[in-house]
Amino acid sequence: MPWALIESVTENDALLELYGKDGMFMIRANGLELMNGFCHESETALGQYAAQLAPSRKPRVLVGGLGLGYTIAALIEAVGAVGTITVAELSGAVIDWFHRYVKSSALLERCTDLRIVHADVMQLLAADDRYDVIVLDIDNGPEPLVTASNAALYSPAGLRKLYASLSENGIALLWSGFESTTFAAHAEEAGFAVTCEPFERSRADLYHYIYVLAKSPDRGESHPKTKN
Repeated sequence: MPWALIESVTENDALLELYGKDGMFMIRANGLELMNGFCHESETALGQYAAQLAPSRKPRVLVGGLGLGYTIAALIEAVGAVGTITVAELSGAVIDWFHRYVKSSALLERCTDLRIVHADVMQLLAADDRYDVIVLDIDNGPEPLVTASNAALYSPAGLRKLYASLSENGIALLWSGFESTTFAAHAEEAGFAVTCEPFERSRADLYHYIYVLAKSPDRGESHPKTKN
């Protein structure tokens, strides 16, 4: 059974499309697949490791990018009612699709402090709030895909804002479909200890990566492997 187009919208200079098949969903941006309900191992792993690396038992977590909700689902599984999760999603359509088609109400009820905000994550990084964990799952890696304005997030100035938005022992994670020595260098210049771990997908020909940016250098040496 092929994917069926459910809705499409143009937002923030990107054509976003929601597809469905056998009760699962897929989102494409400008014709490129962003996320797929049948293949969400990396999103789940990203949420799980974010919870595992949190420096607090009651972490304050900021997630950039809602997508189909698999990253926050993994976070909720791990932190439940003891943490706070704020999700910044640039696309109003993606938020609408999540609430109308995707979300599990039972799952959302497990997290008593979950906020999904229609905003650019850079807006939240510019505020005075501090987070124990920041998870970035916005593009296909540290370069703009969904909208050109995302380039600011991966720039030296954007990474300094990311660093300043973390608590004393805070940590940031970024999902990527590729390695970027330029991004790693900029993150180190911003003060982070940087590691990049491969995540092996169920398909042998697919490798993704999780960048771990540690504000405290000794935490950068203690995170778990992300390879299955």
